[in-house]
Amino acid sequence: MAVDAAASRTDPLERVAAIPGWFWVSGIVAASFFGRLIAAAGRPVPHYLPDEYIYPSLARSFAEHGRPMIRGVGVHFPALLDPVVTAPVWFFTHDPVRAYAITQGSHAAFVSLAAIPAYLLCKRLGLAGWLAVAVAALAVAVPDGVYASSMLADPLAYPLVLTTIYLGVCLVERSSRGLQAAFAVAAALAVLARVQYAVVPLAVFGAELVADRGRILVSLRRTWLALALLVAPPAVLFVTLGSQRVLGVYSHGDHAVHPGSLVHWVAREAMLLAYASGWALVPGALAALGLALARPFRRAELAFAVTTLLLGGALLLEAAQIADTDSQRFQERYLFTLIPLLAVAFGLYVKRGLPLRVPVGLCSAALLLLAARVPLSGYAAAHNKDDSPTLWAVLRFEALVSVGNGALAVALVAAGLSAIAALAAFRKLPAAVAMVTALGACCALSAGASSYDHLSSTSLRHSLNPDLRWVDHARLGSVDLLAPPGARKEQSWEQLFWNTSVDRLLVLGSPPLDQFDTKFVRVAPDGRILVDGRADRRPLLVQTYGSTVQLTGVTRVRRDVIFDLYRPTGTPRLRLVAAGRFPDKWLAPRGAITVWTKSAGTLTIVVTMPPGTQVTPLRFNNRLVNVQPGRRTTLHFHVPGGAPWSLHFSSKKQGYLADRAVSVLAPVVRFR
Repeated sequence: MAVDAAASRTDPLERVAAIPGWFWVSGIVAASFFGRLIAAAGRPVPHYLPDEYIYPSLARSFAEHGRPMIRGVGVHFPALLDPVVTAPVWFFTHDPVRAYAITQGSHAAFVSLAAIPAYLLCKRLGLAGWLAVAVAALAVAVPDGVYASSMLADPLAYPLVLTTIYLGVCLVERSSRGLQAAFAVAAALAVLARVQYAVVPLAVFGAELVADRGRILVSLRRTWLALALLVAPPAVLFVTLGSQRVLGVYSHGDHAVHPGSLVHWVAREAMLLAYASGWALVPGALAALGLALARPFRRAELAFAVTTLLLGGALLLEAAQIADTDSQRFQERYLFTLIPLLAVAFGLYVKRGLPLRVPVGLCSAALLLLAARVPLSGYAAAHNKDDSPTLWAVLRFEALVSVGNGALAVALVAAGLSAIAALAAFRKLPAAVAMVTALGACCALSAGASSYDHLSSTSLRHSLNPDLRWVDHARLGSVDLLAPPGARKEQSWEQLFWNTSVDRLLVLGSPPLDQFDTKFVRVAPDGRILVDGRADRRPLLVQTYGSTVQLTGVTRVRRDVIFDLYRPTGTPRLRLVAAGRFPDKWLAPRGAITVWTKSAGTLTIVVTMPPGTQVTPLRFNNRLVNVQPGRRTTLHFHVPGGAPWSLHFSSKKQGYLADRAVSVLAPVVRFR
């Protein structure tokens, strides 16, 4: 009877252990897909701009014209795989709202499929079944899985990179022509998804060379087909087209190398990667990579360790270079493919019996000290967080509990995870505890990032017209978007994204939106808007966030919060542009009001300040006016006719409303 009772108690565990791994992985993929789909439903508009404007624009151009175009002009852009894959969505539906939702669904599927190559890589390295399933789960729980809701190429590139690494490890372990061809195809697709992943095949070939102990001829014999397939096509393209046409926008920018700053950014990016990967796995993973490099049990282990180390170093350098010379912020998008690889390395650490206890314990203590001395709250401020879902999650948590409490809580959690890593190394806790806590940390960061993403998207959605396609629905035909001084780029991108009839961008005194086709307009003395030397007679969508714009020769069809839509009734002409006047009538600390008129007239400006504020001096050309709170001051300026005339204003005293600097209220700006 006792034996039967014991057997009945163990039967459930045995039955769970008997479930094949593919069943668990299938469940992980399905759960991830539906979870990411739900998160996508809470992201009504893109806000990671301009990237989320570029990729759908290319996809739509492939569907409509069969070639890459943005705003009707052909472009050179190397990362074309995602636009090609999502082009059928735009071919079967011309509604951007529907295409946006379908693309989100496909991206949720792509991210979820990353569990499969992560699982296969674990099995290739001989890890236990539970470890392989846990790594597969962590691969889809990474904070950067939030990009599944976006219009970026990362959701497609992610599983392709993991597949390339898996095939690369297989190739180094046992070469065959079939494996070489499969590896070359996967690597090429990963590079076509994001050109930054050109370092992935380089890391694999480096692993092959190390595994062959530096015997180059042996490595060439084992990988000649893959090398030929990966090197020949790009070489032909570079020779025939040139680097600028092949690399497109990536051929521009600052490529200077600053070693000191680069090292600083590499350290920062590595710290953020440790947080994003669940923290507790890092000490054991680093120990396993070192052991696999020094004393590999199998050729596959050596291939994995060298590939991971080379790829990690290359991606850290790429992220640091971009942060140093361009963005000045974390580039987590470049690094998150390393997170599953660190989890696999931790699996190797468990497989080897948790060796190097003292070094792993010291590494855990160093991580604890790092978490205490370098809080993430300082990095989550301003624009540092823009490319880091991990910092999104930290900022979201701090918004719930305050910055000070949030920073303390994050440090305490990191300290706890460091303790778990050390206790697991000294076998005071099962290794499964470290894996589960890291997985839980990734899930928490992913949930926080999704929440932040939802709030950012819905906030932007509330600033847009309730009818996202309001310009298209006016049925005016092709429309020009005019961006005067102070125009907000994000708002212009949103109109270009949702309204396909807005197919040309005109810039008047504001910086270009991006590196793609932009018309820099001139204004004729009589106020005509000249595009390529010719008067523009197309319908106009004028942004009015930072400038008040008055036109003649047009009829206003519709008005949005910061946009006016005009139909031409003759030749559109500028009558007045008040650069530095916001829609709520506040003036910026400095600006200019320009009038185009044939005959003389009077410019009338009424200025005031809200009651309870301070007297604010405001200078109009050489005239100084002290604007009194609660009193309206009316100013008149004579405007001579025959040529454009400008009135400049400035104030040394300024305040702030939200994210903008202001000086005084100007409820009336009128020319007669």
